[in-house]
Amino acid sequence: MTHPSSGRTAPFASHRPRRAGSLLLATLSVLALAGCGLWAPVDTSQIEKASVDPDARVIRFAHQYDPAHPVEACGAATLRTELADDGFTVETYPSGQIGGEGETTEQIATGGLELGVVGPSFLGIWYPDAAVLDAPFLFTDVDQFDEATNGPIMAEVYDEMAAETGLRVNSTWYYGTRHITSNNPINAPEDLSGVKIRTPDAPLYITSFAIMNGSATPMALSEAYLGLQQGAIDAQENPIPTIDVQKFYEVQDYLNLTGHMVQAVNIVSSQRFVDSLSADEEAGFEDAMEKARVATRDCIVAAEQETLQQWEDDGVITINDEVDVAAFQTLIAEEFPSKVEWGDLYLEIQESVQ
Repeated sequence: MTHPSSGRTAPFASHRPRRAGSLLLATLSVLALAGCGLWAPVDTSQIEKASVDPDARVIRFAHQYDPAHPVEACGAATLRTELADDGFTVETYPSGQIGGEGETTEQIATGGLELGVVGPSFLGIWYPDAAVLDAPFLFTDVDQFDEATNGPIMAEVYDEMAAETGLRVNSTWYYGTRHITSNNPINAPEDLSGVKIRTPDAPLYITSFAIMNGSATPMALSEAYLGLQQGAIDAQENPIPTIDVQKFYEVQDYLNLTGHMVQAVNIVSSQRFVDSLSADEEAGFEDAMEKARVATRDCIVAAEQETLQQWEDDGVITINDEVDVAAFQTLIAEEFPSKVEWGDLYLEIQESVQ
């Protein structure tokens, strides 16, 4: 099901207009979404601090994932080890201890945190083009993902975002490839007709699945298992490690290898924090971030491969590798770019990795 990238990078032009007033819009949007808790100081009283040199500079790093998740166990752990020699202590706040991604982004912007994990859709509240990495079929495999997220097009987007909002993307980490689980095989778009599929409550998912012929049903991840068990929803979509942790295989019969999103998470700081680093500190920080990016990717790819093989060997869930992925891709190609304000950017990135 993979389609290896050829490795060519197409030329690109700096033709995207700057958006005056995005910072004010972002602030109002986040306030409307989160409702409360923003702008408050970070409560660190319940976080166990590492025993380190008291003179070390502290980097506070928040994310939404369980301590066993590769973002913490592989990514943050690598950062902690690599930055220790540069005089930094990395204190992590997993499992949403600081709040959701909206609160995390606000805390970074206002100096309450130095570093956080923010998904593309949430970052798109601050700078719309940043949401492009949550688009369907932007990439077909991890090689294309790596090429584009470390390439000149996204670098330009992130530089423009930093200039306009003060938020700096330090690295983009692989989160996993999303597939659909269901109780009937999903081989083609017509098989999604009438299927209520749980998605995150983000407009991009609703738009994407409407095009793919499904009926997106936004629901908290924590509610999805019961929703599937009781028949409130018929299907759900997530990366394999998430499907495994949530035990969706207990209430679903098929894993359909749609690969409809090769998903990213952004590691974000403020430009103010980056500017506060000396030249040597910044070089060490960038090197540590790159090692953490690779470690996270390798952990997640290994987890995907090992879990899929285990499921197949044990018959935990039927692996459907007969999905007509091209049919879904065709629908998205025909309609999706016209449904989003950054459609040209979406096509530009796709072209760059063909």
